[in-house]
Amino acid sequence: MFCEKRIVPIAVVLLLSMLIGLVGFVSVAGEKTTLTIAITADPRGLNPIFAATFHDWVVGWRLYSSLIQADENFQPVPDLAESWEVSPDYLIYTFHLKQNATFHDGSPITSEDVAFSVKATLEHCSICARGLGSVIESIETPGPYTIVFHLSAPYPEFLNPYDGIGPHCSPVMKKELYEGTDLLTNPHNSDPIGSGPFKFVEWVRGSYIVLERYEGYHGQVPAIKRIVFRILGDPMARALAFESGEVDWIPFETPASQVARLNSLPGNNVFFHGNPCGTALELGFNMRKEPFQDKSVRKALTAAIDKDKIANLVYFGEGADPGKQHVSLTSFSQWWYNPEAQQIGYDPELADAILDQAGYPVKEDGWRFRINLKHTTGYTEHLKVAELIKDDFKKIGVDLTIVSLDHAAWHEHVFKSWDFDTTLLPFCSGPTPPSMKRFHTTNILPISWANCMGFSNAEYDALFNLMVSEIDVEKRLALAYRMQEILAEEQPVAFVVARKNATAIKEGLFTEEPEGGWVLEYLWIHLNRMKFVE
Repeated sequence: MFCEKRIVPIAVVLLLSMLIGLVGFVSVAGEKTTLTIAITADPRGLNPIFAATFHDWVVGWRLYSSLIQADENFQPVPDLAESWEVSPDYLIYTFHLKQNATFHDGSPITSEDVAFSVKATLEHCSICARGLGSVIESIETPGPYTIVFHLSAPYPEFLNPYDGIGPHCSPVMKKELYEGTDLLTNPHNSDPIGSGPFKFVEWVRGSYIVLERYEGYHGQVPAIKRIVFRILGDPMARALAFESGEVDWIPFETPASQVARLNSLPGNNVFFHGNPCGTALELGFNMRKEPFQDKSVRKALTAAIDKDKIANLVYFGEGADPGKQHVSLTSFSQWWYNPEAQQIGYDPELADAILDQAGYPVKEDGWRFRINLKHTTGYTEHLKVAELIKDDFKKIGVDLTIVSLDHAAWHEHVFKSWDFDTTLLPFCSGPTPPSMKRFHTTNILPISWANCMGFSNAEYDALFNLMVSEIDVEKRLALAYRMQEILAEEQPVAFVVARKNATAIKEGLFTEEPEGGWVLEYLWIHLNRMKFVE
């Protein structure tokens, strides 16, 4: 009893100290020197080499520079690299680095740091492994400020800021701090010495992360002095913090149910928008298990899902479009999107007939079979989506058990252990064709965002291998079109909705107001260019 009485006041003191600290951050934000941003969860680390979701890279991208960045037209522009040359056969890329770039401890950034970082990223980041990782043959550093990439085959996206050697695949960390260590457990993942426009100050897990501008930054030194990331997992707490002014910006993860209400309040700009990635919410089937090894069963389950209802009830119509095929239609994917490669439509009567014919009749207990759906609690709307799918499956005699897991546990069950029947996957379906490697046989790996479904198709693999290095646009388009047709026929996942993001930002906060999907993401990437309205 004596010990219990001692614990309570200590806990209270710690809680009050944390709240006092947060009040200080809010006060500073009111003076327009600090930007306060709400995020939904602690990142797994602040090193973007193993970034798998928004939670992981949202902070890391502020801390690290990369070889190239994106301009307002999504074209490559210099970051650490001040210039580059490409060989006529597209097999050699030579980058010349800025000679005044330093890490946050003042030490110079060299080609050795860049080479080490790219190799580490190709090993640990599935986004980079799917494209760059399949064509980079070797990396040379002939001088401290020169780095040369030799490719085994042409890669049209090499200079693409998303699927190429941009922020995802070349975040530059200090080689000296990481070489010879386990990259995923290195203590500098949570106490980083970065290379970007902002430097790390403090991280109180479950509460906040603080960054300050780096005065020695090699590019445009930020006008914003400090960024505070408030970690607010509860969607209503996030919305209320924005409403009260404690938070200036909720990037991409404003609760869909709160968009209309928050936008109606004075001084707020809250809206749904797309993004270059094209987020597709899919129901993935574990094809290692029965009954999902049967293509007709996968089709029947897809036909049973009322995607219009999910778009309207969960995402309020504006927040998602009903799923039609395996690539989300965006301004970036429009050129290679195949409008004819559509999956089976909503038809529960047809779903019943397919399952009967496939040998899965309704048994005496009223069910054809029982399966589970595992989802992450890291995305607010996924439980509601799962509940609607459960109701749809019940109508065709399939008993679905919903299993809710925290984000880390979900990654472990779905991507590492393959311990699931079905799962909700917020996959990125673009912006360029290499994203389609997520269905490639060689991508059946126990790493996040890989081919957890276990889908393997020899024709699809061969088409991808040709497409990823095809320079001729028309030939490349034909290959990408056929790959989408195979996915529509084989149905490794049910494409539920093309989900939009919802952002909340205070009006008049910046001299350059974000509007629309890409403009918003561009400004988000380039926070060092943002200025508060005086």
